[in-house]
Formats: sequence, C-alpha cells, structure tokens
Amino acid sequence: MIEFQKWLMMQTRSASRAIHIFANSEFGSTALKYSPAASSSSSSSSSSSSSSTARAIVQLRSLAGIAGLTLAVGYSWQQRPALQLETRQDDDDDDVEEDEAPPLRAPPTSLTMFRDGSRVLVWGLRNAIPVDESLGESIPEDNLRVPREAKWFTAHAESTGCRWRQLSFGPSFGVARTNTGKLYVWGSTNAKSDRVRTFLPPQPLEFEDVGPDCRFTDVQCSETAIWALTQDGEVVVWERVPMMIAKVDKNGGCGKIVGGRRLTGLDRSVRQMSVGVSHAAFLTDIGDVYCLGNNRFGQCGADPQKHEAVRTCRLVRFPRHVKPVVRVRCGKSHTVIVGAEGQVLTWGDDSKIQLGLGDTRSAGGDERPFEGSRGFLNYLETGEPMAPNAVTRHGPGGGPMSRARRTSSTKYGEFEGHFQAKPSYTMPVPLEFERQAHGTPYPPPDQVYCGDDFTVLMVRDSPDWFSPEEESNRLFCCGENGKGQCGRSMQSTQQVFSAVKLPRNCLTHSVACGADHAMAVLERVGSRRRELWTWGSNEKGQVGSGSLTATVCPAVRVKLAKDVRPEAVFCGFSTSSVICTPQAVDPNSPSSSNGGSFRRSNSRSRESDSE
Repeated sequence: MIEFQKWLMMQTRSASRAIHIFANSEFGSTALKYSPAASSSSSSSSSSSSSSTARAIVQLRSLAGIAGLTLAVGYSWQQRPALQLETRQDDDDDDVEEDEAPPLRAPPTSLTMFRDGSRVLVWGLRNAIPVDESLGESIPEDNLRVPREAKWFTAHAESTGCRWRQLSFGPSFGVARTNTGKLYVWGSTNAKSDRVRTFLPPQPLEFEDVGPDCRFTDVQCSETAIWALTQDGEVVVWERVPMMIAKVDKNGGCGKIVGGRRLTGLDRSVRQMSVGVSHAAFLTDIGDVYCLGNNRFGQCGADPQKHEAVRTCRLVRFPRHVKPVVRVRCGKSHTVIVGAEGQVLTWGDDSKIQLGLGDTRSAGGDERPFEGSRGFLNYLETGEPMAPNAVTRHGPGGGPMSRARRTSSTKYGEFEGHFQAKPSYTMPVPLEFERQAHGTPYPPPDQVYCGDDFTVLMVRDSPDWFSPEEESNRLFCCGENGKGQCGRSMQSTQQVFSAVKLPRNCLTHSVACGADHAMAVLERVGSRRRELWTWGSNEKGQVGSGSLTATVCPAVRVKLAKDVRPEAVFCGFSTSSVICTPQAVDPNSPSSSNGGSFRRSNSRSRESDSE
C-alpha cells in the first residue's frame, strides 16, 4: 500500500507538470487564444486579455490533481506494478530499445527561448574579449574585472537592425548569434616573433556548403572548435578555430570566414545540443541522445576501458520510462539529462561528486541527517536519537557496532575509479527547512546546467496553483566547491545538492556556468527590475564584481548601469557576458548622475530577503 501511495504521488506530480508545460507551450497558447474566455475578452483592453489568459492557465493547472488521479485509476485497473522510487540499476533488460516514439514538440517557450538585446557587456579573461580598435576600443592590458560594453555589437545592431541572441566563448575566441540566425566570430592570437597578442574584431562566419543563406538556431564552443545547429537540425563544426583566426588576422583581418563541415552519424535531426570541453551530446527529435568525443571517464556512455574516445556518434542507452529525453547538458567530463517524467540521470566523472549521486567519497555515511531539524524530524518519526556516536547508534542492545547510514545511491570500491559509464539516477533534491515539516517534495527540474566539475538544477519552489506572475524557483548545486562554484559556502570542497544562496521569492530568467563560476539573472516577484548575480572563481575577474579576491562565495550582485536591463547571461571557460536591452532613465534620479558607468560591488549586496 505504501508503494502504491508513492506511485500515486509520482503520477499526480507528473500530470501536474505536464499540464503546466502545456499551458506555457505554443500549443497551450493557441488553445487559450481560441477559448471562449479569450474570444470574449478580445474586444476589451489588453490588460483584461492578459488577465483572462492568466486565469485560464490557473484553471488548467487546477486540473492537475484530477488528471493525476485519473491516471492512477487507469493504471491500477491494468495492474501496473508500483513505481520504485529507489535508484534503479541498469541490467540487460534496460538496454532493450522500446518502440520508436513520435517526434517531440519543443519544450515550453519560457524555458528555452533565448532572450535577445542590442547591447553586449563582457568581462573576464582578456584573450576572448571582442575588441574593435576602429571604434575607439582599447586593447585590454589585463583581464577585465568589471563589465565593459562591446561597442562593435551596439554599432552592428544599430546599422543592421538585428538583435543579439546568444554568445559563446572558447579559451581565446568567441562567437555570437543574431536573431536572424547569422554567426560572427572573433578572437586573439599571440605572435611568436614579438609575443604581442593581437585581436581580431568580429567577422561573419559562414558554412561553406550552403553559403550566407544558412541560418542557425544554436552555437557553442569547445576547446578548439565551434559547433552550430542549423534550422534543419544539422550540426556544423568549424575545427581548429585558433589557427583559422591567426590566418585571417595575418591576411589583414577583414572579410568573412568560410568553412565548416557537417557532422555525420546522426540518423535523425537534432533538436538540442550541448558541447563540453572535449565531448558533445545531441538530442534528436524523437528523444534519443548521442554522444561524441573524449570518453576517459565514460562521459559518452561507453566503457572507458574499451573506448577511450568515441569517434562516431554513439547512442546512449537508458532505463525504461526515461525516453524520450527532454534536455541534455555537458560538463567537462560528465553528462546530465532530464527524462520524460522529470528524472535526472547523470554519467561520467564523479570524482568531485558532480553526478548528484550523494556523498560517494567514502564507504561510510553522513551524520548530517541526524543533526539539526533533519535529526529532530527523524527522531519524531523513528525514535532514533539525534547525532549519537557512529559506533553506538543503535544503543547497547542494538547489535554489533555500525556506522552511520549511507546517504548515497552508489558505492565505489577502495581502488575503483569514481565514474559512471552508464546513466544513473541522481539523489532527490533535499528539502529546505520550511518544506521539511510538511515533506512536500520539489517538482522535476525545469532546467539543468553544468560547469567543469559541478551541476546546477533549476527547480520551481512555488505551488502549482500560483499564477505565472507569482512563480519563483531555486537553484541547487552539487560538485566541486573549492572555488565557491556551488555558491553557498566554503565549508566543504565538494558538496551534495544544496541551494545556492540567492534572494528568495525570485524568478530566474537565465543561468550560465563557466569553468569554475556561474551567473544568474533574477527578477523578484512583484517587481520588474532584473538583477545580475555571480559567484565562483574570480582569478580572471570573471565574476565581474570588481573584487580582487580569487573566490567569491556566496553570490554577489553585480550592479550595472541604470540605462541597461540584463536579459540573458553566457559564460565560457573564464569569460562572462550579458545581453542587455536599453531602458529609460529618469534624469532627476540621483543615481543617474554617474553617466551610465558600471559600478563595482566588492561585497555581497545586503538584501533584506537574502539568505
């Protein structure tokens, strides 16, 4: 009976999330457009139309409980076995492919849409900073520790009428994409003769087989290459980008860069891709995942003892009920996906516990479940004392001496490598203090992000019945924390899933992870003002707070000029950027007398509602 209750709760949450996704998708928007409520309000003002749409969405979400109960009754009549919430181990039966699923529709627009703008701010490692000396920009002599506006992007947007939608950075180069699907690449090279670094201003990047008519929907950088996704679902790769930039710079640095090749080995069109430092993952239109590249830690889903590198696109096998996959992300040596029912599976390097499998660094357990509020709730439920000594946990009559219970789903041997070559289920997101008393679990993550050795989940923490204007979410991070990448505290060098210290009751619009740092654009509930928060390594100034410290943790707020509004953030290696839109400034405001310069924030912003 207990297992059935767990399964019923899982079905209810899945149905609630499905209706939430439908209400925010383009199909749900079309249904609302032709609904009686929308048609009756079409003759009224725009404010009444938006309110009726919001009420319709709330009504759809209110059906989630009924839908979940209907699913539960339907499956119970079919004598479906209870869903096991514990970690499921891969076996030979899990590798059996199911029937081919129909093509997936796109995820909710609010979760995948790239927000665009006409102004771009950059900071961090100087090697990847875009510089155009013809517009009066000076070559940075050192790394930029505060945001600086890239004048070329503003000038190009004004002259062509385009808007910037995406940026990506490599170690010494970068690429940008406009809302029309065109690409522009820039970079810097170090001459061997005088050892002076020269900067190539942004130049058009075109695919040789198609020409200037080719349009792209995504672009990302690896260590030495640029990967782009066309509107037709094809992947194009430009290899040896630093050498290509050095050749163009030697010839005068003007004109366009033409090249690239199609990626082979994919039977279906690609809907989403993610590129790490030395490997990549591709999500097809039917929910399959293919991996390619370095496989030293099994990050491509193959046994590293047999396949040290995957040279052709390899299909990753998943347990049942995971396909079709919804999202995929790559770190430096690990890969993360979100399944059809909201499951999070990871594989690859786990030496920094970045896979979210719990504290797998030792064979022992963790005392934290027996301390504080968690220990008190455990005492009320089981009667087990709070935080006793590990060897006397069960008392004098409790049998032989034992260690604390394990808090990880995976156990490594004493001389076994800490990696997973097969996808493994992550541990559930731990409940925060206000949720522990009620035991209300978090819904499936809306998004997942990866740095080199850490993983970030974006989880909604507002109730299902809240209107879209009242929604809020939280960021949970696990993995390496030696440089503050997890954004909570510096108490441990590695940590399991824990909440990033950010202001509460905020909606996260954009998140980006670099090698050892991360950024987020937040909007407080009830306010239209957006804020830029950053944390992690600051050795190259990539946090952007102006601080000279090498580590920034917890997160700090980067204060931008009053005449810009942050829309989306992008990180790469040790470089950061934010796409902004101009906004009007009250000339009578005292804070507008700074002439639009960017102000430094050397300490954490003192917000009353921050943790």
